[in-house]
Amino acid sequence: MKVLRRRQFLNFIILLTGIFFLAVIAQAQQENTKLDLKTTAEKEIRVKKEGKVTTKRIPLDKASPGDVVVYTITYSNVGKGPVLDAAIIDPVPQGVRYMTNTAEGKDAEIMYSIDNGRTWQTPPIETQIRKPDGSLEKKTVSLDRYTHIKWIIKKPVASGQSGRVSFKVTVK
Repeated sequence: MKVLRRRQFLNFIILLTGIFFLAVIAQAQQENTKLDLKTTAEKEIRVKKEGKVTTKRIPLDKASPGDVVVYTITYSNVGKGPVLDAAIIDPVPQGVRYMTNTAEGKDAEIMYSIDNGRTWQTPPIETQIRKPDGSLEKKTVSLDRYTHIKWIIKKPVASGQSGRVSFKVTVK
């Protein structure tokens, strides 16, 4: 009986030691990865030159209702190892409305939240509304309700590598 207990105890110690070393390895890998983020905001303006109208971006100084603002997040891996499945989350600022299909990012899966980042979905985002008769009806959520955008970079971001994600809004 004592031999069985000693064996169980030794197996338990070996298991704990293995778990500890796996945790140390995971921690070391995370310390070797660091994604640096920089956000810029630019206003789109229309410029007429030689009879042609083109769109130009200028640094955002101030914005008025109806203006289109482009938010760009530049990410850079300043760590020593690759970053896998990097997730970049940005809130849609107050006082603006996300513009349909303007979020973009190379090699990125893009998702949206209407509940401050608790859940994520791809468009069209639908919610259920209870009708007066008690039945439920699916309704597409207005872009005004989008609170956050998330980009999951599907390719590893190597040390020293950078990229960009962006989205557009209109000022309310």
